[in-house]
Amino acid sequence: MPSPGPADSFMRFLETDNGQRLAIVVFSIVASAVLWTIPGGALAYVFGIPLLFFVPGFAVVRLFFWKGTSPEAKFVLSLGLSILVLIFLGLMLVLTPISLTEDTTRASVLLFALGAVAFDMLWKRPETEGTKKAAAPEPEKAPRTIKLDKVVAAMLGTAIAISAISLGLILTADYPSRTYFALTDDTGSADITTTRDHNSTLNLTIHMKNGEEGPRTFRMVGHNGTILYAQEFTKVLQKGELWEQNVSIDLVYWGQFRIDFDLYIQKQGSPEYFYGNLHLWIEVV
Repeated sequence: MPSPGPADSFMRFLETDNGQRLAIVVFSIVASAVLWTIPGGALAYVFGIPLLFFVPGFAVVRLFFWKGTSPEAKFVLSLGLSILVLIFLGLMLVLTPISLTEDTTRASVLLFALGAVAFDMLWKRPETEGTKKAAAPEPEKAPRTIKLDKVVAAMLGTAIAISAISLGLILTADYPSRTYFALTDDTGSADITTTRDHNSTLNLTIHMKNGEEGPRTFRMVGHNGTILYAQEFTKVLQKGELWEQNVSIDLVYWGQFRIDFDLYIQKQGSPEYFYGNLHLWIEVV
């Protein structure tokens, strides 16, 4: 009878408790490293999908639903429980000062997987040789064909559909712009004094940061019609670049005035669009 090869030995090792624990730990660490180093690449999807939609649930199944559960049910539970774990971790991050970001999400999934394995090892300690009871060898049974129960099949189809829909939403999501548009005084304070002396000068700074996916042309227009005739400033900003434009207004009239600043953004080859408005009410006395 030929001796088992390395592949057979490896597969038998994965069927053991320690083999599965080691597989969870190693895969979680490797997948997290891939997601941190090359996010958005093909390898990120290869490692990221199992890390999100299988590993957390599989760790929970090992803790609570392992004995007496068929392989098909274990697989379905791993998919469904992974989604529940992700929802739970997301809520934890949102409701705590840690906040929900890409890095905290990856870290929370990794810590959950490692923590589940550690709890599994402490909870399911192997029996010592002195406590093991000798069991009579069971008679060999004829192999039987595993039939997939209709309920399990329905659960499996539902779990796969939910996973596919969730992945599609993640890949096609229209993430919000991170463009920054703010107004401060010349000292950088957003607490601007709105009562000013007649014949004084109001110095403001308009802060604009390009949070779009590439270079954009930013056009800022300041206007009032009385104390500030239309002033226009234009600059091409690279992704992540910050632009601070100073504006000085001579207050030569008495009264209350609203000063507006409108921001327009244009992508090369596309029409310009209105991004937002900042305004300030002042009183000249």
